[in-house]
Amino acid sequence: MSVYFVSDLHIWGPEDPFYFALLAFIRDQLKSGDSLVLAGDIFDLFIGSKGIYQTRYEELLLSLNQAVQKGVDVHFIEGNHDFLMSCAWIRPSGIQLHSESVSIEIHGKRIFVAHGDTVDRSDFGYLFLRALLRSALVQGALWLIPGHWLDQFGVWSSRRSRSRNPLLVSQLPIERREALRKVYRSFAAERISQGYDFVVMGHCHDLDEMFFQLDGRVGQYVNMGFPRVHGSILSWTPGENKIHRQKLRML
Repeated sequence: MSVYFVSDLHIWGPEDPFYFALLAFIRDQLKSGDSLVLAGDIFDLFIGSKGIYQTRYEELLLSLNQAVQKGVDVHFIEGNHDFLMSCAWIRPSGIQLHSESVSIEIHGKRIFVAHGDTVDRSDFGYLFLRALLRSALVQGALWLIPGHWLDQFGVWSSRRSRSRNPLLVSQLPIERREALRKVYRSFAAERISQGYDFVVMGHCHDLDEMFFQLDGRVGQYVNMGFPRVHGSILSWTPGENKIHRQKLRML
C-alpha cells in the first residue's frame, strides 16, 4: 500500500511523452489499496465541461476509472489549468474531486495536499482571476463558448505566460525566491502545527522540502517541483518517516 502524488505535469496533448508516462504509471504501478492524488495542473488546459478535452484525454479518464475499479483510491484536486472537472467523468466514477485541497488519514498519519495556488495571499491579481474563473457567471459563459475557441485561447495564453514568467522558482531573483519559499513554508508549518504529518503542494514549480519540529512533533513539507524539468513525482509508504521523490519513468 502506497500513496502517490502527482501535479504540474502540464500535459499539452495526447502526443506528449508525459501523457504516455502517466498512463503507464497508472496502469502498471498502481495496485489495489494504493492511493493516487492528482494535485492540479495535470493538464496545460482541461475545461471539464468541454467535449474537446474529454475526447482528447479519453484514454486517461478511462484509465483512472479502471484504477478505481481495481481498488485504487483516486483524488483529483483542481488546479489553475484544469477545472470544472466534475463534468469530465460519467457518474458515478469513484474519482474524488476537490476544488482546492484534500486531507488524507492513513495508518495513523495525516497528509494535507493542496495544489498551492491560493497559498500566496499577497498575489491579489491571481486570486482575483481565480475567483473570477470559478464564478457562476464565467462558468456559465464557458458552457456557451465553443470548445475549440477556448482551446486556441488557452494555447495562446500559455505561450504568453511562459514567455513572460520563469518556469521555476529557482530562476526568480533571490529576494523573490526566498520570499515565495517563506510563504509556502509558513503555510506548511501552520498545517503541521494543526496535526498534519506531511504537507504536499505544487503550483510554484519549486523543488523544495524541509522538516519542521513543532510542539514536540516532526512534520515534513514537500513541494512537487516541476516534473517536466525535475522528472520526479512523490510517494509515501506506511511505516516510512518521509515522503520520497521517485522518477517518473518515460517511455
